[in-house]
Amino acid sequence: MESNALKLRSRLSPSHQIPVSSANPEEFEQQLISTIQKAPSLFQFAPTILDVSSLAPIPEASDIQAILQICRKNRLVPYALTSTDTGHRNIAHILGLAWVEFKAGNAQKAPAAQQPLITETKVVTTPVRSGQQIYAKDANLLITSQVSAGAEVIADGSIHILGALRGKAIAGAQGATHSEVICQQMSAELIAISGTYLLQEDFPEGSGCARCRLDADHIVIDYL
Repeated sequence: MESNALKLRSRLSPSHQIPVSSANPEEFEQQLISTIQKAPSLFQFAPTILDVSSLAPIPEASDIQAILQICRKNRLVPYALTSTDTGHRNIAHILGLAWVEFKAGNAQKAPAAQQPLITETKVVTTPVRSGQQIYAKDANLLITSQVSAGAEVIADGSIHILGALRGKAIAGAQGATHSEVICQQMSAELIAISGTYLLQEDFPEGSGCARCRLDADHIVIDYL
């Protein structure tokens, strides 16, 4: 009798790719906590690839083990290393981690053909106030008012805001790379699409109506 106990699938899931600029555990933890505090829900139990390209000379495996423990303490789930220097590959093998060939960007994406088409839309007609979180599961999100600073709006599809966006917007929360964030007034604290994120200090210059999209694993903000 043929057994169907093991069926392999090639589908990939979105992952964060976090750069490790220092092998010093205390320094790395300070940088990590500072980043997580800007969007806690984006990082909670997120699959994570550590980019150790900046670590030269090649550190000891025990140094990376300490970094892994810090990630887990802060609710990340590190499972792989990547680097522009393949000399780091042996550390991954020693620590029982996967090795991912280096690719610029924040995440490994699921192929577009495997992404479900999202047709439902959740509509919110009231302002999203500071401290509030709105999540459109398996749906796009349409907000007819503003999103205040300190608020967070999340959708598995795209997000459209007919007013000002001053808080955080996270589209493609389950890996839909074709998702977008569109708003009438761009003043966001953070934009994230399918695990790739961009902080306000890294936004291009501009103001007014904006469209945010993924292009080659980078978030592009087009001011309209």
